[in-house]
Amino acid sequence: MLLLTYRIGEHVDNDEYESWLREVDNPFFNGVPGVVRYANWKVVNEMVGQVDITHYDLLEIEDLDGWEKVWGNEELQTFANAWTERWSVHGTDPKYVGMNFQVMRCEEIAAPD
Repeated sequence: MLLLTYRIGEHVDNDEYESWLREVDNPFFNGVPGVVRYANWKVVNEMVGQVDITHYDLLEIEDLDGWEKVWGNEELQTFANAWTERWSVHGTDPKYVGMNFQVMRCEEIAAPD
């Protein structure tokens, strides 16, 4: 599983962004080779503590070694750059790599199934 966390820019219209997630982002990621399931989530309420993100995405990949296959996909990188340009807080300057969004490779340790 890859966990993508981010904050959208203050210039972003939330309704427009959510429509774009449903119509463009989600279908694109679910069509990338090696992706099993991709889902978009937004933070609605901070229940305990404070978070510095507004959204996160769960990107289930075929296997843990699939990180390079998925994230290294040239179309995905072009798509991610366009997302950064349009929706991010800081924009495309390379000094903001890792600030506009974060990607973590996660490994399941325990589950009920």
